[in-house]
Amino acid sequence: MALTPIEIRQQKFRRSFHGYHQQEVNNYLARIVEDYEELYQENAELKERLQKSEFQLAKYRNLEETLNQSLVVAQKTGEEVKANARQEAELMLQEARGRIGEIFVLYEDIIKRLNVFKTEMKYYLSAQIEMMDKNERRIEDIVEFFYSRDMKEILEKLTEVEKKGVKISEGPGDEQGDQVSG
Repeated sequence: MALTPIEIRQQKFRRSFHGYHQQEVNNYLARIVEDYEELYQENAELKERLQKSEFQLAKYRNLEETLNQSLVVAQKTGEEVKANARQEAELMLQEARGRIGEIFVLYEDIIKRLNVFKTEMKYYLSAQIEMMDKNERRIEDIVEFFYSRDMKEILEKLTEVEKKGVKISEGPGDEQGDQVSG
């Protein structure tokens, strides 16, 4: 156990005949007491500071541990977020590819239908043009018939007959038949 400054002050020595000079011993002890008091006080202050520092250190170590745990949790959370984002992106990409495939199939179907429609329209229009060509030939034949020289002559004779007042039979139900009266 360490001596305290009070114990050093209260220490009494026995006297002997040929002992040390009492005043020198007392002066020396007084100096030792002062130095010892200073050292004792400094030691107490250092112990108090050490205790405070140890308390602060423990507090900082707890804070460091908490921060490290938080950092680990944040890293794990970040990795999970990245993994989830990758999975979500992959799902979106797969959905987009599927949708593109569906649209492509629909597009191909539309192209096929348009080609069928185009072929049918060509056939229909070709048939209509052919029919118009046939009708045009018939019309030309009819026009040629009506404007032919023989027809003009028939019409002219009919006109002459009408001018002369000759009655032309109107058909099989007429009593006179096909006779021309004059």
